[in-house]
Amino acid sequence: MSLQKVMVIYSKQESALGVHIANHFSARLIEAGEGAEQLLTEGDCRAVVFDCVKAGKMDLLYCQKLLEEECMVDTPLIVVAEENLLEDKLKALEIGCDDYLDTSMAGDEACARINKSIFNQIANQQLKSRLELANQTAHSAMSDNSDLGANIQFLLGVHDCDNVDELGQLFFRTLGRYGLHCSLQMRSIMGVKNMEAHGMAKDLESQMLTQLAGEGRYIDFGCRTIINYDCVSLLVKNMPVDDKEKYGAIKDNTFSLLQGLNARILVLEDKQHLLDEKAALRKISEDVGSVMVTIKDSYQKVMCDIVTEVENVAELIQSKVPTLALTEENEYFLENATVNAIAETNRIFNEGLVVDEIFAKLEHAIETSLKTVDNAPSIEKTAMVNASPQNKDEDSSVELF
Repeated sequence: MSLQKVMVIYSKQESALGVHIANHFSARLIEAGEGAEQLLTEGDCRAVVFDCVKAGKMDLLYCQKLLEEECMVDTPLIVVAEENLLEDKLKALEIGCDDYLDTSMAGDEACARINKSIFNQIANQQLKSRLELANQTAHSAMSDNSDLGANIQFLLGVHDCDNVDELGQLFFRTLGRYGLHCSLQMRSIMGVKNMEAHGMAKDLESQMLTQLAGEGRYIDFGCRTIINYDCVSLLVKNMPVDDKEKYGAIKDNTFSLLQGLNARILVLEDKQHLLDEKAALRKISEDVGSVMVTIKDSYQKVMCDIVTEVENVAELIQSKVPTLALTEENEYFLENATVNAIAETNRIFNEGLVVDEIFAKLEHAIETSLKTVDNAPSIEKTAMVNASPQNKDEDSSVELF
């Protein structure tokens, strides 16, 4: 059971999902038209749920009427409908609904979505109260700065952002001078990041941005506009439709900001790729070093075993020669053969010491490679040095060891 104050208003007849939500929040179930607006004015609701499942379709007029009530200014309206249609979601978002739920959704998930809408609203209220004074102070300081100056500062600042969260916060700080309420989606190999100015994401806006990411650069509906550019999408919720000049300026400036945001995301992706390759190189170097140690130990053991075995065979032959009744010439031959075999084996073994030196050099090269990987300069600094004019004519060959 939730302690949040919620009111559930149903059209014609309550649905099973609407009843579940009402039971979860201990909410009042009221039929539309039976004084619900008056109860909203008198009560202190955190959220209002409009259950239109039994009505067959979403009642936009009633939703608009509810949202026009003064008490609904800071209260989210969540619509519960029969079908999960993109057209209905767009209409709900356009008139100002906070979320859209359908009957295919589990009851616990629906309640969690309502809770999230409440928490988003609380976060917005807290952010609004903190920013009001800051906006008043900053407005006088920024009023003389041009939009171009703010955009340049943003494009310079993105180079200091090392993750998408920092990028998003810097983007929303820049958008603050335009007085826009937005939802941002950034897609990369690190994952999909949805966020608003307070850092949290709203489910309905996130779904819209995902579904409409490939539908064109600008998507306008009512006072809302979705702007898509490569791996970033932006939903502006309060476009000044009555001011054509400001409307166009906002589109132009936000698009340039999205271009800079997208470029930095691509750099972060390249950085992640290089970090992964660096880790793989270190793993390969460690594996090669381990294999070389094993080969060296095995090689030395084989050489020692060969010498020992040759000496044992020579000693055995020499011990048996007196009992074989051989001529003096044959005995002399066998003795010389065994002595020569021992001498040749020792010579070959001594030549193997050169191989040990090669193993030592290779092990040293592997250790040097590992230290180079660990002590490599930052990726972005390396890229800047490599791109400088003084390095253009230098030899581009690379030594592994």
